[in-house]
Amino acid sequence: MTNQPSVTIGVPVYNGARYLEETLSSIQLQTYQNIQVYISVDGPQSDSEKICKPFLKDERFQMVVQPERLGWVGNLNWLMAQVNTPFWYCNPQDDLVDPVYVETLLAHAANIPKAAVVYCDISSFGQRTGNIIQTTVSGSALTRQLNMLLFHLPAVAFRGLTRVAALRHAGKIPENRIENFAVDTTWMAAMARWGDLIRVPSALYRKRYHSDNEHMKWLDWPVEKKTSAWINHCVDMLEQAMLINSSTQENRILWLAGVERLFSRRFGFLPKSDINSKEKISLYKAFIEYLVSSKRVNIPDLLEGDWAEIKRWTESVYWPSRDIW
Repeated sequence: MTNQPSVTIGVPVYNGARYLEETLSSIQLQTYQNIQVYISVDGPQSDSEKICKPFLKDERFQMVVQPERLGWVGNLNWLMAQVNTPFWYCNPQDDLVDPVYVETLLAHAANIPKAAVVYCDISSFGQRTGNIIQTTVSGSALTRQLNMLLFHLPAVAFRGLTRVAALRHAGKIPENRIENFAVDTTWMAAMARWGDLIRVPSALYRKRYHSDNEHMKWLDWPVEKKTSAWINHCVDMLEQAMLINSSTQENRILWLAGVERLFSRRFGFLPKSDINSKEKISLYKAFIEYLVSSKRVNIPDLLEGDWAEIKRWTESVYWPSRDIW
């Protein structure tokens, strides 16, 4: 076992006493034993700390109580900063893993050195049930980013086994202004800049859905907030895509894919009814305004045109007739 690569497992905890013992037990029962488990309690919480303490008798488990709240993204970024092993994965405080979860994913990762993340299907239980599947994201860097932009929203791969070289390349999970909506998916786009996201077709991960899940809260937002969150998210995803080493023509393809994501109803977050031209224009204008203000990526330089030109040829694709303006 000493010659095997070890895995760091991060367990972010916030008001997690209800399910925490079951979660930590499922980690402790992994057949692959060369693991390090960091539990980060996000601010002093005596009930959660009490549940964690018996697990600290296992020398593989460590607990840190943050002196003040970091938030779920800040806590995850803190956990990732502690990693000094070749692989890592995040196990939220209420989710469960099959005993062979780490062993199975690690075996696949060892055989696919270009894999940034190896992940399995998710079996959901609680307030929502069923399997959640994210297809493999592979190919060139351009192909991977187009795949993420056009087809992926649920961050299934986020819970997978992550190669730390890819993690360091991607950097911290980027926060956003709308309660960090879908930043786990944005971070997977960052991982896809390094390499492939490989699906193992087996439901070895169990996600518990309950009223305190961040993802469940997002679904209950009013339409106006959902719309703002979606615009922000599409900008975040496009900016990740634009960080790959690509030609001007490839950047223009990525740009159109980002606009297509903005309008698409396949992801099921915005209302599923068909979006009409005027609604598209409203979304598009807000999208452009946020891109111009964010200034994290210089879109005009990457597309080799000023904003007026970019808007003109984009509109010619989506609105050949100017009568609706």
